[in-house]
Amino acid sequence: MRQEIGTYILKIHPLFLVALGGVLAIDLLTLYSVNPYLAMKQGIWELVGLFVAGGILMVPYTLLVKNARLIYGIVLGLLFVVVLFGHQSHGARRWIGVGWFQIQPSEFMILALILFLTGSLLRNGKDVPLTLGLFAGGALAAVLPAILIARQPDLGTAVELMIIFSVYILLKGIPSRILTISLIGGLAFFPIAWELLWTHLHEFQKDRIRAFVDPASDPSGMGYHTIQSIVAVGSGGWFGQGLSGATQVHYQFLPGAQTDFVFAVFTEEWGFAGALLFLTLMAYLVWFAARTALESRDPAAFYLASGVTGFFLFGFLINALMVLGVLPVVGVPMPLMSYGGSAMIVALGSLALLLNIRFYAKR
Repeated sequence: MRQEIGTYILKIHPLFLVALGGVLAIDLLTLYSVNPYLAMKQGIWELVGLFVAGGILMVPYTLLVKNARLIYGIVLGLLFVVVLFGHQSHGARRWIGVGWFQIQPSEFMILALILFLTGSLLRNGKDVPLTLGLFAGGALAAVLPAILIARQPDLGTAVELMIIFSVYILLKGIPSRILTISLIGGLAFFPIAWELLWTHLHEFQKDRIRAFVDPASDPSGMGYHTIQSIVAVGSGGWFGQGLSGATQVHYQFLPGAQTDFVFAVFTEEWGFAGALLFLTLMAYLVWFAARTALESRDPAAFYLASGVTGFFLFGFLINALMVLGVLPVVGVPMPLMSYGGSAMIVALGSLALLLNIRFYAKR
């Protein structure tokens, strides 16, 4: 079976492998310019992610959907473990593990939620109408972990979970009764919800929102990240400053260069031409995910591929627009590029799920 899957991928989807390999190479090259040690660790995580992806390829996607609630429950349990015993760093409690081997359960909840929502929308493998109970159950499945994750604090991943839920609801189609109830309820409780959200946001998260409204009002304080990111992108020009000429990186003007703003680092080093190459590779991966969904006749395959498409598309767009100052800095990583082991494993595992769908759906 392993050899059969490998032969299928090599023969049928060579462009997918080229695009994925190109993005992973860009990831390591960019991180190496920031910190060679981080690039080495990221390389290890890429290998771990590819190993996990290989494991996902060996298990039919239908079996994963059948066990979606179990997978979701395990990851949700890990989020509670983070609350009680999680490792704290830089004011955030997001990780569990020993030594340098730390995992971030909030990232795994993205894939777990995609599987859970897919399983919830099916009955005996067939599509079912969206009812109020189904809508409420899906909302609870997204909101509960989003609250736990936002308290870590990790507002970016919490936002991603709500976006994934919205993608599924839009795909399913919202009956007028549910839409009316949701709108009335949302308008009625919005002031209370906003007050609760703003009260529980950390001060640096409030600063990020203020900086988005007017970054120039405090260029050395809360607007510093956005301004330096825009400067890095602009200084790249057409063909970039090169690995040795990127001043924003080498003089450490740009905070979060290896995580939230790694795309700004790459753009400063390789310019518009490099950015266009990266955007082309990422666009192909998103297109591959969307095409997988559109070509799927099995409802489970369609919803799974659609969830992965939403994850990659909106993660990519939010990070890119955040780097350009169009959106506030909410901490959404660039898929397959931002430094982080758990995010890399989830991204590679999600792509493996697409290949899994394409292979097993044809059998």
